[in-house]
Formats: sequence, C-alpha cells, structure tokens
Amino acid sequence: MKISLFLGFCSISFFAIFSLADGTTDAFYLKFASSKQSSLIVGSSRAAQGIIPQMIQNKELDYDIYNYAFTIAHTPYGKVYYESIKRKLDVDSKNGLFLICVNPWTISSKTIHSEDSLHFRENGSFIDKTYFVNLNPNIEYLVESYDRFNIDIITNKKRKGDYQTFFTHNNGWLEVTIESDMISNQERTLNKIKSYKKKLDMYSGYSQNRMFYLKKTIELLMNHGDVYLVRLPVNDDMLYLEEQLLPDFDVKMEALSRFYQIEYINAIPFRKKYKYTDGHHLELSSGEAFSNFLASEIKNNKLNTLY
Repeated sequence: MKISLFLGFCSISFFAIFSLADGTTDAFYLKFASSKQSSLIVGSSRAAQGIIPQMIQNKELDYDIYNYAFTIAHTPYGKVYYESIKRKLDVDSKNGLFLICVNPWTISSKTIHSEDSLHFRENGSFIDKTYFVNLNPNIEYLVESYDRFNIDIITNKKRKGDYQTFFTHNNGWLEVTIESDMISNQERTLNKIKSYKKKLDMYSGYSQNRMFYLKKTIELLMNHGDVYLVRLPVNDDMLYLEEQLLPDFDVKMEALSRFYQIEYINAIPFRKKYKYTDGHHLELSSGEAFSNFLASEIKNNKLNTLY
C-alpha cells in the first residue's frame, strides 16, 4: 500500500514537473506539445524564425496556420520529416494553407553518396525519435531528446547564449532575440558564411531521394488545402554559396510549380529589402515585413483565381 502511494506520488510529481515545459524550454518542445494542425508552415530555421503566423492571418486570410519548421540539420526533405508532418497534420482538414519552404540545402545530402538515405543527417535526431508530436506534456520528447529538461523546466529560464534568447510561441513561431548592433551583426554574418563554406565541401549535392519526398510532401498537403512553395531571402554571400551547391535550384522549383500547378513564391530577387542577423536568418522587423509580403502574395493569388 505504501509503495503504491509512493509511486503514485512520484508519478504525479513528475507529471507536474513535465507540465511546466513551455515555449521557454527550448526551440523545439512546444511544436511537439500542440494539437494536430489544419494549416502548416514547414521547412528549416529560416522559416521557423522568418515566417510569423499571425502576420499571415492579419492579411484577412482565414487560416489558423502553425509553424512546424525546425532546422536545416533536422528537417531537410526526406522520409523522417515527411512522417513527422503526416503525424502533425489534421487529416480532416480540407481548406488549409500550407507553406513549403525550400532552399538548396533542403534537397541536398551531406552523405558521401547523395542517395545514401540510411545515413541522412536527420536519422536518429529528435525529429526521427519523437513519434508522438501532439502530446502536452510531451514526456517522450523531454525524456528521449532533451537532456536539460530537469534544469530548465524547474527554473523556467529561457535558453541563453552569448547574444541570443529563444522563445517558441503557441503558434510554433520561433522568436529569436539577438544583438543587432552593426559590429555583432557583421561578426555573426562572417562566422556564418565561413561555416556554410565548410558545409559546401561536406555536401554531395542534389538528392533525388530528397526531391522524391518533397514531391510526396506537396502531394500529401494538396489533399488538404492550398499549397505554396516559398524561398525565403538571404544575403548575397549566402546566395553565392547556394548557387554553387545547386545552380539550377530555381529551375527545379519552377518545374515543380508548373507540374503541380501551385505557386512558387521566390523572394531572392527582393533580398536587398531585408536585413539579416547572420546572412540567412531574417531580423525580427524583416521577418514581419517578409511575412506581410508573403501574405499579400497569397491573398493576391487567391483573388486572381476567382477571376
């Protein structure tokens, strides 16, 4: 009897602690602790930070859209991310909005052979390991994929680095607060470009397997609403690297757009209108501006289809 009471007390205590996890826990937890969604933003960290759901809705678009984008390391297009998107999607959705964010890294491989899916970089990651993506609290994620939960949840502190803090909103948007003075920005950008130059040497290039799953993602989401391919802007230095990685990337996306009869919203030509924290993530004000631009493009496209 005493053992049962003790175990019950422990279970309740642990559950109560786990329940404290929220948008301050880390950059990913809340995405797995929310319900299934009828409209989704998917992609890498550019989309996670740069597309703000409420700005899309403010353009009188009747969508309660959720940001289910993560990082270039964890969510390039492939079987792992495709299965996670399937689990997050409300299968009863018929009139949703889906923004599939693309860039050359998301359809390229870091393996020696570009089609070696057994060794894709996302295999074994938290995206791969987290089967239950709609639990609150999500004990599976906290136990299996987050090794600092026992400190951060109890103290309820935002994760802090030298210059930035993260906060994940209830709509999945990852808000990053970061030093914005010119010297910090230039140093960050220089370091980021250097790191991506090194990445370029590690990548084997375009993967037909990743393209296959990008197509499957489009086909899956087209059954549940309107789908748009989106390429977020980057600065000139990052664009130069991406053109080396996949010089015909836009040609491939335009071909997908024509084949599936969906819009490809490419913001690269407007890249100088925006400011970046590190060359490829939008500053907060630019994220708002880009989200407004994106919403206007979607609204205009919908109006054009009516006439």
